[in-house]
Amino acid sequence: MKRIVIAGVLLVATLLALDSRLAESDNYYKNRHKDSGYKMKAYNLCKEVLAGNSSDVDALWRMSRIYCMFGDDKTAKQDKLDRYNKAKSYAERAKAANSNLADAHFWYGVSLGRIGQTKGILNSLNLAKPVKDAFLKTLALDSRHTSALDGLGVWYREVPGVAGGDLNKSVEYLKKGIAIDPNYSILYIDLAKTYIQQKNYAGARTQLNKCLSITNPTNPADFALDDKAEARELLKEIEGK
Repeated sequence: MKRIVIAGVLLVATLLALDSRLAESDNYYKNRHKDSGYKMKAYNLCKEVLAGNSSDVDALWRMSRIYCMFGDDKTAKQDKLDRYNKAKSYAERAKAANSNLADAHFWYGVSLGRIGQTKGILNSLNLAKPVKDAFLKTLALDSRHTSALDGLGVWYREVPGVAGGDLNKSVEYLKKGIAIDPNYSILYIDLAKTYIQQKNYAGARTQLNKCLSITNPTNPADFALDDKAEARELLKEIEGK
Protein backbone atom coordinates (compact mmCIF):
# COMPACT_ATOMS: atom_id res chain seq x y z
CA MET A 1 0.00 0.00 0.00
CA LYS A 2 2.80 2.39 0.90
CA ARG A 3 4.38 1.89 -2.54
CA ILE A 4 1.03 2.63 -4.23
CA VAL A 5 0.64 5.85 -2.24
CA ILE A 6 4.19 6.92 -3.08
CA ALA A 7 3.59 6.13 -6.75
CA GLY A 8 0.40 8.20 -6.67
CA VAL A 9 2.20 11.14 -5.08
CA LEU A 10 4.92 10.96 -7.74
CA LEU A 11 2.29 10.87 -10.48
CA VAL A 12 0.54 13.95 -9.07
CA ALA A 13 3.89 15.71 -8.72
CA THR A 14 4.69 14.93 -12.36
CA LEU A 15 1.33 16.28 -13.55
CA LEU A 16 1.83 19.42 -11.50
CA ALA A 17 5.29 19.84 -13.05
CA LEU A 18 3.76 19.65 -16.52
CA ASP A 19 1.13 22.25 -15.57
CA SER A 20 3.86 24.45 -14.17
CA ARG A 21 5.83 24.34 -17.41
CA LEU A 22 2.80 25.27 -19.45
CA ALA A 23 2.02 28.15 -17.12
CA GLU A 24 5.63 29.28 -17.53
CA SER A 25 5.24 29.00 -21.30
CA ASP A 26 2.15 31.22 -21.10
CA ASN A 27 4.11 33.80 -19.17
CA TYR A 28 6.84 33.89 -21.80
CA TYR A 29 4.26 34.11 -24.59
CA LYS A 30 2.34 36.98 -23.02
CA ASN A 31 5.51 38.90 -22.20
CA ARG A 32 7.48 38.23 -25.40
CA HIS A 33 7.70 41.99 -26.01
CA LYS A 34 10.22 42.18 -23.18
CA ASP A 35 12.76 39.78 -24.68
CA SER A 36 13.01 38.38 -28.23
CA GLY A 37 14.15 35.06 -26.78
CA TYR A 38 10.87 34.51 -24.92
CA LYS A 39 9.15 33.12 -28.03
CA MET A 40 11.50 30.16 -28.22
CA LYS A 41 11.35 29.65 -24.46
CA ALA A 42 7.57 29.37 -24.72
CA TYR A 43 7.96 26.92 -27.59
CA ASN A 44 10.60 24.79 -25.90
CA LEU A 45 8.54 24.36 -22.73
CA CYS A 46 5.55 23.08 -24.70
CA LYS A 47 7.82 20.83 -26.73
CA GLU A 48 9.28 19.44 -23.50
CA VAL A 49 5.81 18.59 -22.20
CA LEU A 50 4.89 16.87 -25.47
CA ALA A 51 8.10 14.86 -25.37
CA GLY A 52 6.76 13.27 -22.20
CA ASN A 53 3.17 12.97 -23.42
CA SER A 54 2.47 13.53 -27.12
CA SER A 55 -1.27 13.73 -26.43
CA ASP A 56 -1.13 16.45 -23.78
CA VAL A 57 -4.01 18.59 -25.01
CA ASP A 58 -2.96 21.73 -23.15
CA ALA A 59 0.47 21.63 -24.74
CA LEU A 60 -1.00 20.84 -28.17
CA TRP A 61 -3.27 23.86 -28.40
CA ARG A 62 -0.49 26.09 -27.10
CA MET A 63 1.78 24.79 -29.87
CA SER A 64 -0.93 25.75 -32.35
CA ARG A 65 -0.94 29.26 -30.88
CA ILE A 66 2.85 29.45 -31.06
CA TYR A 67 2.97 28.33 -34.69
CA CYS A 68 0.36 30.94 -35.60
CA MET A 69 2.73 33.47 -34.02
CA PHE A 70 5.67 32.02 -35.96
CA GLY A 71 3.67 32.37 -39.18
CA ASP A 72 2.75 35.95 -38.38
CA ASP A 73 6.44 36.74 -37.96
CA LYS A 74 7.30 35.57 -41.48
CA THR A 75 7.03 37.65 -44.65
CA ALA A 76 7.30 35.06 -47.44
CA LYS A 77 3.96 33.43 -48.34
CA GLN A 78 5.23 29.85 -48.24
CA ASP A 79 7.02 30.40 -44.92
CA LYS A 80 3.75 31.65 -43.46
CA LEU A 81 1.74 28.76 -44.88
CA ASP A 82 4.23 26.17 -43.58
CA ARG A 83 3.78 27.47 -40.05
CA TYR A 84 0.04 28.00 -40.25
CA ASN A 85 -0.40 24.44 -41.51
CA LYS A 86 1.71 23.26 -38.59
CA ALA A 87 -0.56 25.26 -36.28
CA LYS A 88 -3.59 23.60 -37.87
CA SER A 89 -2.05 20.16 -37.36
CA TYR A 90 -1.46 20.80 -33.66
CA ALA A 91 -5.01 22.10 -33.24
CA GLU A 92 -6.39 19.00 -34.95
CA ARG A 93 -4.38 16.83 -32.58
CA ALA A 94 -5.70 18.84 -29.64
CA LYS A 95 -9.30 18.35 -30.82
CA ALA A 96 -8.66 14.62 -31.20
CA ALA A 97 -7.24 14.47 -27.67
CA ASN A 98 -10.18 16.36 -26.16
CA SER A 99 -13.06 17.45 -28.37
CA ASN A 100 -14.58 19.42 -25.49
CA LEU A 101 -11.69 21.84 -25.05
CA ALA A 102 -12.64 25.31 -26.25
CA ASP A 103 -9.10 26.47 -27.01
CA ALA A 104 -8.48 23.53 -29.32
CA HIS A 105 -11.40 24.59 -31.52
CA PHE A 106 -10.47 28.26 -31.30
CA TRP A 107 -6.91 27.80 -32.53
CA TYR A 108 -8.13 25.44 -35.24
CA GLY A 109 -10.33 28.30 -36.45
CA VAL A 110 -7.48 30.81 -36.21
CA SER A 111 -5.06 28.61 -38.15
CA LEU A 112 -7.64 27.96 -40.87
CA GLY A 113 -8.34 31.67 -41.13
CA ARG A 114 -4.65 32.50 -41.42
CA ILE A 115 -4.24 29.89 -44.18
CA GLY A 116 -7.17 31.34 -46.11
CA GLN A 117 -5.97 34.93 -45.72
CA THR A 118 -2.47 34.00 -46.87
CA LYS A 119 -3.65 32.08 -49.93
CA GLY A 120 -6.02 34.85 -51.05
CA ILE A 121 -9.65 35.91 -51.15
CA LEU A 122 -11.07 32.82 -52.88
CA ASN A 123 -9.48 30.48 -50.36
CA SER A 124 -10.63 32.74 -47.54
CA LEU A 125 -14.22 32.41 -48.73
CA ASN A 126 -13.88 28.65 -49.11
CA LEU A 127 -12.70 28.42 -45.51
CA ALA A 128 -15.18 30.98 -44.15
CA LYS A 129 -17.76 28.46 -42.93
CA PRO A 130 -15.33 26.10 -41.13
CA VAL A 131 -13.65 29.10 -39.48
CA LYS A 132 -17.01 30.41 -38.27
CA ASP A 133 -18.04 26.92 -37.13
CA ALA A 134 -14.82 26.59 -35.12
CA PHE A 135 -15.47 29.87 -33.30
CA LEU A 136 -19.12 28.97 -32.67
CA LYS A 137 -18.04 25.59 -31.27
CA THR A 138 -15.57 27.41 -29.01
CA LEU A 139 -18.38 29.58 -27.63
CA ALA A 140 -20.67 26.58 -27.23
CA LEU A 141 -18.03 25.12 -24.93
CA ASP A 142 -17.11 28.43 -23.25
CA SER A 143 -19.56 31.31 -23.70
CA ARG A 144 -17.07 33.76 -22.16
CA HIS A 145 -14.23 32.96 -24.55
CA THR A 146 -13.35 36.53 -25.50
CA SER A 147 -10.94 35.53 -28.26
CA ALA A 148 -13.70 33.59 -30.02
CA LEU A 149 -16.04 36.58 -29.64
CA ASP A 150 -13.37 38.72 -31.27
CA GLY A 151 -12.90 36.10 -34.00
CA LEU A 152 -16.60 36.16 -34.84
CA GLY A 153 -16.63 39.95 -34.74
CA VAL A 154 -13.85 39.99 -37.33
CA TRP A 155 -15.54 37.21 -39.34
CA TYR A 156 -18.80 39.14 -39.68
CA ARG A 157 -16.88 42.27 -40.71
CA GLU A 158 -14.53 40.68 -43.24
CA VAL A 159 -16.87 38.23 -44.97
CA PRO A 160 -19.01 39.78 -47.75
CA GLY A 161 -22.70 40.18 -47.01
CA VAL A 162 -23.67 37.65 -49.69
CA ALA A 163 -21.58 35.06 -47.83
CA GLY A 164 -23.02 35.87 -44.39
CA GLY A 165 -21.15 39.00 -43.32
CA ASP A 166 -23.05 41.45 -41.14
CA LEU A 167 -21.56 44.61 -39.62
CA ASN A 168 -24.25 44.84 -36.94
CA LYS A 169 -23.46 41.29 -35.78
CA SER A 170 -19.78 42.21 -35.78
CA VAL A 171 -20.52 45.07 -33.38
CA GLU A 172 -22.65 42.77 -31.23
CA TYR A 173 -19.96 40.15 -30.76
CA LEU A 174 -17.19 42.67 -30.13
CA LYS A 175 -19.21 44.60 -27.55
CA LYS A 176 -20.00 41.33 -25.80
CA GLY A 177 -16.29 40.58 -25.60
CA ILE A 178 -15.49 44.02 -24.17
CA ALA A 179 -18.20 43.61 -21.54
CA ILE A 180 -16.52 40.39 -20.40
CA ASP A 181 -12.93 41.68 -20.52
CA PRO A 182 -12.49 45.46 -20.82
CA ASN A 183 -8.69 45.02 -20.78
CA TYR A 184 -8.59 42.92 -23.96
CA SER A 185 -7.15 45.56 -26.27
CA ILE A 186 -7.68 43.93 -29.68
CA LEU A 187 -11.46 44.05 -29.14
CA TYR A 188 -11.38 47.86 -29.23
CA ILE A 189 -9.26 47.84 -32.39
CA ASP A 190 -11.64 45.47 -34.14
CA LEU A 191 -14.74 47.31 -32.98
CA ALA A 192 -13.22 50.57 -34.26
CA LYS A 193 -12.57 48.92 -37.66
CA THR A 194 -16.19 47.82 -37.86
CA TYR A 195 -17.37 51.31 -36.96
CA ILE A 196 -15.11 52.75 -39.67
CA GLN A 197 -16.77 50.49 -42.22
CA GLN A 198 -20.11 51.82 -40.97
CA LYS A 199 -18.70 55.36 -41.30
CA ASN A 200 -19.26 55.82 -37.55
CA TYR A 201 -15.98 57.69 -37.10
CA ALA A 202 -16.91 59.19 -33.72
CA GLY A 203 -17.59 55.71 -32.37
CA ALA A 204 -14.32 54.45 -33.82
CA ARG A 205 -12.35 57.27 -32.16
CA THR A 206 -13.95 56.46 -28.82
CA GLN A 207 -12.92 52.81 -29.06
CA LEU A 208 -9.37 53.60 -30.18
CA ASN A 209 -8.87 56.02 -27.32
CA LYS A 210 -10.22 53.43 -24.90
CA CYS A 211 -7.66 50.98 -26.25
CA LEU A 212 -4.85 53.47 -25.68
CA SER A 213 -6.02 54.17 -22.13
CA ILE A 214 -5.65 50.54 -21.01
CA THR A 215 -3.09 50.23 -18.22
CA ASN A 216 -3.36 46.51 -17.47
CA PRO A 217 -3.79 44.71 -20.81
CA THR A 218 -4.92 41.10 -20.80
CA ASN A 219 -2.32 40.32 -23.45
CA PRO A 220 0.65 42.61 -22.67
CA ALA A 221 2.75 41.58 -25.68
CA ASP A 222 -0.08 42.06 -28.18
CA PHE A 223 -0.82 45.46 -26.69
CA ALA A 224 2.82 46.59 -26.71
CA LEU A 225 3.84 45.14 -30.07
CA ASP A 226 0.71 45.69 -32.14
CA ASP A 227 -2.41 47.21 -30.64
CA LYS A 228 -1.08 50.56 -29.40
CA ALA A 229 0.60 51.32 -32.71
CA GLU A 230 -2.44 50.25 -34.72
CA ALA A 231 -4.77 52.35 -32.59
CA ARG A 232 -2.62 55.44 -33.18
CA GLU A 233 -2.40 54.70 -36.90
CA LEU A 234 -6.16 54.32 -37.24
CA LEU A 235 -6.74 57.55 -35.33
CA LYS A 236 -4.55 59.35 -37.86
CA GLU A 237 -6.38 57.74 -40.77
CA ILE A 238 -9.81 58.95 -39.59
CA GLU A 239 -8.65 62.35 -38.37
CA GLY A 240 -11.08 65.02 -39.53
CA LYS A 241 -13.79 62.53 -40.50
